[in-house]
Amino acid sequence: MHKHHPRLALAAATAAALTGGLLTFAAAPATAASASRSYRADFNGDGYGDVAFAAPYATVGGKVLAGYVAVVYGGSSGLNPAKRTVVSQNTAGVPGTAEEEDFFGEALAVGDLNGDGYTDLAVGAPGEDVGSDTDGGSVTVLWGSSSGIKNGTTVKDPAAASHDEWGRRLTAGDFNGDGKADLAVATSASHAYVVKGRFTTTGTTGGTQKIDLPDKAKYGIDAMAAGDTNGDKKADLVLTYRTALNSDGSGDWTKGVAYLGTSSGLETSVPRPLNGGTSIALGDINGDGYDEIALGNVFTKEQGHEGSPGGKVVVIRGSEGGPINGDIPMAQLTQDSEGVPGADEAGDGFGASVSIADVNGDGYGELAIGVVFEDIGTRKDTGSTVVLTGYALKGGRAISQDTYNVPGSPESMDYFGSDVLLSDVNKDGHADFTVAAGFEDEGVGAITALQGSAGGVTTAGARSFGPGTFGLSRAYGSFGTGLIG
Repeated sequence: MHKHHPRLALAAATAAALTGGLLTFAAAPATAASASRSYRADFNGDGYGDVAFAAPYATVGGKVLAGYVAVVYGGSSGLNPAKRTVVSQNTAGVPGTAEEEDFFGEALAVGDLNGDGYTDLAVGAPGEDVGSDTDGGSVTVLWGSSSGIKNGTTVKDPAAASHDEWGRRLTAGDFNGDGKADLAVATSASHAYVVKGRFTTTGTTGGTQKIDLPDKAKYGIDAMAAGDTNGDKKADLVLTYRTALNSDGSGDWTKGVAYLGTSSGLETSVPRPLNGGTSIALGDINGDGYDEIALGNVFTKEQGHEGSPGGKVVVIRGSEGGPINGDIPMAQLTQDSEGVPGADEAGDGFGASVSIADVNGDGYGELAIGVVFEDIGTRKDTGSTVVLTGYALKGGRAISQDTYNVPGSPESMDYFGSDVLLSDVNKDGHADFTVAAGFEDEGVGAITALQGSAGGVTTAGARSFGPGTFGLSRAYGSFGTGLIG
């Protein structure tokens, strides 16, 4: 029997509502990068930031929608696609076997999970069948080393009977401040788990903590990210999910919630309600040492949601007491907001992806936003991005495949901006800008890499690559999903 995958349903429903057609694309797993960090992921320990991503809908070994992940390593000139590692469940040393509809790579997280000084990559395969448990899901840690990512270990599901899609969403952080990275894992149910570090190559971990949502989630957790909103050196966890809009269970209403980290783990008795959304990023935008929370929401008023016609990004300020989610957030952004390029047009998908890091080196985090269904001229759903200057978020520029020096050309249904990532990959103190076009060439997917500078993101020297660059099949796969670094 054909498996139904809720994330694909979300993608199809969103795309159908925004574009008028039954399209599927990979909605971006949330990533978080603090503006104070020069980079987050260094899988080979050479001091340069690296970027990981996936093609979760790719065919592997003849198995459709099996999926694979890839790492491109950074260097003095930025990302170098010639320096890469590609991993699937058919790779030696990696648990499991590539199977149809595993969606290996649909969720990614990074952190030094075993404390050896190399960043590790956690990979979710929420469609994995585990024995007779259809769509039980799996989580695999791929280990960093001096030669990059290699080998893997399965992270055990602590309560497989209570949910499906173990590994639906992932994020890493030290939630109890003990110096060991923990891994938060979302499921198809109204709960997630924190698997506590330290992780080992033999599969042992610390204990687990169950995180119950305040309300019943209709489809499980949509987005998840970690950061430090109150500056106490303990990671906080932010989740979004959808509940029923109407009393008869029809319609969707997006909600968000934050749980603060404490020495005993996440404080779940006092969940902090937040705006809802479909993407999340955390980082210090105003330079006060507390991470802000950016929540992108592509759902529109026409769908019965709280969003704007073209999508909306709400920025919630961090503080000593945690996120401040009062009547007036730090910013409520649409393409009609001051300093935001473009216009708030129905179905643009503004906020489909978000990322925060310091591009120009002034100590304030810039905010990158994907506008995944932006039309360019007569070309529909080409996609674009916006990068807003940190602190005030008033000035910004749009970058698309129609921008000078950006490789490629704007084509209908490219979905440029389906995922965005700000992270420093050349170790110059400026976050660089990596953009996915998840439906480039009718679902093949591609990545564009641009560099940051004192003047902001520059398109000089921009490069683009896809599966063909890696010597892989240029077939449907959504190459570039889940940019993280």
